[in-house]
Amino acid sequence: MATRILKPTQDGTRDMELTPRQRGLIEEAMQIEQEEAAKAGALGYMARTLAQVTLPHTNPDTLYYERTSGKLTLAVRGHKTYGVPFGSIPRVVLAWMCTEAVRTQDPTLEMGRSAADFSRKLNLHYNGRDLARLKKQCLALARAVISVDADDPKNNALAFEDLKIAKRGFVFWSDKNPEQQSLWESTLTLTEDFYEAVTTKPIPIDMRAFHALSKSPLAMDIYTWLTYRMFVLRVSGRPEALIPWIGLKAQFGAGYGDDAQGLRSFKSNFLKRLREVLTFYPEADGHVEPGKEHLRLTPCRLHIGHTKGAKLYRLDTP
Repeated sequence: MATRILKPTQDGTRDMELTPRQRGLIEEAMQIEQEEAAKAGALGYMARTLAQVTLPHTNPDTLYYERTSGKLTLAVRGHKTYGVPFGSIPRVVLAWMCTEAVRTQDPTLEMGRSAADFSRKLNLHYNGRDLARLKKQCLALARAVISVDADDPKNNALAFEDLKIAKRGFVFWSDKNPEQQSLWESTLTLTEDFYEAVTTKPIPIDMRAFHALSKSPLAMDIYTWLTYRMFVLRVSGRPEALIPWIGLKAQFGAGYGDDAQGLRSFKSNFLKRLREVLTFYPEADGHVEPGKEHLRLTPCRLHIGHTKGAKLYRLDTP
């Protein structure tokens, strides 16, 4: 794995130019390579829809956020007190929600008796400020309403659905002392619609890789998206998929200008984060080829192979 990652890249990066972050990611990837996710107890899941259209990377400073992948459009309506969930924390929490729902087959999730307990469940390092942000982002996610529109112009059809994530929650964490144990377990109960969405055809992911990439929400999104797209490509029997850069920018690229320079900036940042993702998904190295107008994908070995979790994959629509 290391030799493949350290070779010269398209922008001329070489081993001597690696940043401390890149070196750290390579070291983590080499450790992860020693043991499969399922055997390491690191098999996680993400809802399929949320792998195709994603939450904002930074604070949108609005109560309404919308992104599209072409066929799918995701809109998030935030809570008036907590706003729209953004950044790495809601992505980690979402993966934990999906994983716990699949693992326990129960819509009621146990979050621990303190903020510190929950942080440990998420494998997050924390201090007082981090835990305050965790609580706010967790509540922003739980109180948000996610709308998904699936557009099919060929058949003149539109399918849409509104999903509220949680229908009930009891959070007893102390704001002043994150280690203080409550008398009661904090719980979150998913709505029936969201529970069905996250437990029906979820995407298996390696939580170790997901956490390692958590300093970049874009890298986390690319990791989940690439895992899903490679599955779709392989089982569909198609020899390749050509994905326009302008479409990827619409899907992932909030905050870039709507001009040629904005597209170039997005493309450069996407490729930078893609290289980080390929550190953890080396099977896809050589099967993701950037071109001038498109990103070309060709079939490769699945990131998470013949495990119990992977059998939950099914192909309906890409």
